[in-house]
Amino acid sequence: MSAMNTGTPLVSVVIPAYNAEKTLAQTLRSVTDQTYEQLEILVVDDGSRDGTFELAKQYALSDPRIRVLRQENGGVARARNHGVREARGSYVAPIDADDLWHPRKIELQVQAVGKFPMGRGVAYNWYAAIDGSDVIFGHSRPVIHEGDVFEAMVRENFIGNGSTPLMPRAEVLACGGYDAGLRDQGAEGCEDLKLYLALAERLPFALVPDFLTGYRFTAGNMSSNASRMLRSHALVMADVKRRRPDLADAATVAEFDTTRWYFKKAFNGGDYGQAKKLVPILVREFPSMLAIRTVRDLWRTVKRQRRRLLKRLSGKSPVAAKGAAQIEVALPVSGISFYDLIAAAPAGGIGSFTEPRVDRL
Repeated sequence: MSAMNTGTPLVSVVIPAYNAEKTLAQTLRSVTDQTYEQLEILVVDDGSRDGTFELAKQYALSDPRIRVLRQENGGVARARNHGVREARGSYVAPIDADDLWHPRKIELQVQAVGKFPMGRGVAYNWYAAIDGSDVIFGHSRPVIHEGDVFEAMVRENFIGNGSTPLMPRAEVLACGGYDAGLRDQGAEGCEDLKLYLALAERLPFALVPDFLTGYRFTAGNMSSNASRMLRSHALVMADVKRRRPDLADAATVAEFDTTRWYFKKAFNGGDYGQAKKLVPILVREFPSMLAIRTVRDLWRTVKRQRRRLLKRLSGKSPVAAKGAAQIEVALPVSGISFYDLIAAAPAGGIGSFTEPRVDRL
């Protein structure tokens, strides 16, 4: 009987690490502190020039589950692929060397994929956005996509990062792993999305409805490089359009939404230089969508102000929209540490949340 059938399959955690000596220790602690014990932990040093390799080897001396691999610098996709190839587990769970996990993340994800025949599925959860000091300043939109999620993934990378999913190793290999060719084209960044799309065509997805990943945003990380990320996203969407012409319109809307998201992120963050570079792209590539969405946003702003005024006048709480999905969860509070979130709201949170409606053009 294979490990996937036993109920306690071996999970291989893959940590690509490049010049990560300042954050790797925290990441390793969040992995070694997992309540799920059937782990192997593969740190893949991607040709670091600092003390990353030595730090990882030191940790391996105190925890036999840790193995340290090394390669010439080739980018995060090649490092992840190296780890996946060397892994022995039925599942792989990647985490970048500056991100964090809730202690029950793997335990709950293994339970989630256990509902699928032979455990053949992908599990994901939501994430809290953290800064360089582990302080929460936002969170992912708590979507509830499950089962066949391919079209939903085309419209939006609802997983949102490379440190969240639990994936069957055999299926990751069958999909070709992470596409390192994007880096070779100067478009590194959406390798995880491309893999998620490939997996979504083959497998069902399961949600663990809680904020179990601490996803770090810093000024120099890959997700902050808008132009490169947009090139990467455009290449992935072009592949979707070629293979699935029925979803070409959805892929184009996704390109617009992604460009607009980076514009708003730059503008709200005071990076007006980058925001200025994105305006011509929005106007040139998506003129009709930009006009429609601008009018729609203005109308929504008016409606929100009207509801607030009526609430103040009546003293009543607003009513959730008909058909809105209701789930129980504690939303992360900005300004607290990710560790405080774990202490205050163990996985399986409390409180209520109405999934926000997302209109598409």
